Amino acid sequence: MRFGSTVGEAYQTLTQFSPNPMQEDIWRALVEDENGGLLLLAPTGSGKTEAVAVPGLALGRRIFVVLPSRSLVDDQFVRFAKMVQRASACDTSRPYSLVVDTGALSERRVWNRGVPVGNPQRRHLYQGDIILTTLDKFLYRFFGFGEPRKSYVFPLHIHYGLHHPLFCFDEAHSYDAVAWTNFRLLLRALYEKGLDVVAMTATMPPAFAADLNFLDKQNWVDGPNRARLDKFTRRANPQRGLTYVSCELDKVPNKMIALAQEHHAPDRRTIVVVGTVRDAVTIHRQLDGALLYHGRLTAMQRWKIYHQLKRYEEKGEGYLLATTSAIEVGCDLDAHTLITQLCDPDQLLQRAGRCNRKGEMKSAQVIVVGNRIPWFLTVLSDEAQAAYRATLMEMNGNILDSTAVQRHIIKEPNLDYRVEVAFRMLYEYVYEAAVENKGLHDKGLVITRSWEPSVILYTDIDANGQLRNPVRVSIKQCVANSKDELTPGCRVYRRTFSQQEHQPVIEPLRYGGCAYLVDLIVKVPMGFFDEEIGYAKVPKVFLRQKRWSDDPYRERLIYPLPNGKQAWLWYVAPLEFVKVRNAD
Repeated sequence: MRFGSTVGEAYQTLTQFSPNPMQEDIWRALVEDENGGLLLLAPTGSGKTEAVAVPGLALGRRIFVVLPSRSLVDDQFVRFAKMVQRASACDTSRPYSLVVDTGALSERRVWNRGVPVGNPQRRHLYQGDIILTTLDKFLYRFFGFGEPRKSYVFPLHIHYGLHHPLFCFDEAHSYDAVAWTNFRLLLRALYEKGLDVVAMTATMPPAFAADLNFLDKQNWVDGPNRARLDKFTRRANPQRGLTYVSCELDKVPNKMIALAQEHHAPDRRTIVVVGTVRDAVTIHRQLDGALLYHGRLTAMQRWKIYHQLKRYEEKGEGYLLATTSAIEVGCDLDAHTLITQLCDPDQLLQRAGRCNRKGEMKSAQVIVVGNRIPWFLTVLSDEAQAAYRATLMEMNGNILDSTAVQRHIIKEPNLDYRVEVAFRMLYEYVYEAAVENKGLHDKGLVITRSWEPSVILYTDIDANGQLRNPVRVSIKQCVANSKDELTPGCRVYRRTFSQQEHQPVIEPLRYGGCAYLVDLIVKVPMGFFDEEIGYAKVPKVFLRQKRWSDDPYRERLIYPLPNGKQAWLWYVAPLEFVKVRNAD
């Protein structure tokens, strides 16, 4: 056994802290019992990541850490880099490597005897000790898409290699509809091949957990295991107070600004969370010294802000942060006060996990503001919202009861049969040589998250042909209802990959067709983007076309060309719309 003969020695070597009861039990499951299929339910901040990474490294496994988003990969990079560096310092028999493989980056970092290796020898990406990737990119690799000379190697290395793989899917509660359909099928496919998989979450709804009933469940969120965990941590002040402030939806931002000004102090850490980027930017501008973090910042700016927050925490200093739901997943922050717009119960528990995370604050407070959740941000009916608000009112002025909040999580899997059919056809072609499905694979298309395609916003192209300030948004956000709403000065381009020149080719969008077959990129005018603010607004560049009654399965958009003509684009309508049309 590497890094010591006991679980305690391994943790001290790789993390420099002692394991808690949950981490010890997961160690026994993976190392001693060799249990290859686990669903781990554990509170935020309880060390789920280390619970899988430490035994994986100790066993000499290739650990695939599959996360919901690229921003989360960026946020977790330093955490895993430290473990890999410590592993190489202890085990001097060979170098250790950490691979990052996302849509924006594919690179390999190597440490030897605890020292970074400059210009490491090139090896296949999926032979690293830890591979950090996203669900989207992993599915892309799993089905062998990409550059023809190498893509077929990825399915081979996923299943076989010098070191036996261990697949860790963190933040499993983040997936829904298309993404959940893929996630569930992928887990089962790996599990049925005899490969070891662990799915981890803090707030997975019961119906979603039941959908993964082929995995052995370890529940540390409540019950006897939670009591064991709380007893071990011996946190001096483990609780968070709850204040519920009811107010009209249009008054929520101003009320949250007033509450932040009332509760914040220079030596305290305060996080203000709202539902939209627009409101986050408004609050950021109204609060002196506030930092801003949301999903429409560039990857570099998100990285900069997150690590600035971590430096403040390491020094014991205060900060004031305006943010969105981007803060819910994976961001390891520890605030004294969290002020949040009323949101769904699973989101509230995720956000509360960023308040008094270490249980060391005497007066930690979660403040919930609002009397209803915007319709586009909730899955709760009016009746369910009323019951949920009643629970918050009962807790007002007392301790936040996570168990009581969790009872209001009613989200259920929304499986998409079309995605399931496509997944099975691709799997049969890649892994079972079903040549009748080759046509689907040749299209190079795998729907990973939504039938709705995305576009990339950017400001310019640098000397190396790279997009400056790229941020990906859904195409629906770029749709206007009339010509008067179109954003002036924007141009839409199509980006393809030239197999002859082995580089991207960018050309103006002159004609339409299937929106899945090219990358759509939108150049915004000067002044539309700000490095600190990001893309506060999304440019409107397409016009919505009325759906055809004889073809309800397609959404159609129009791009008005500069010469006065039009380019038509289409993509597959969401399943919800198809159901409505069929009901008519």
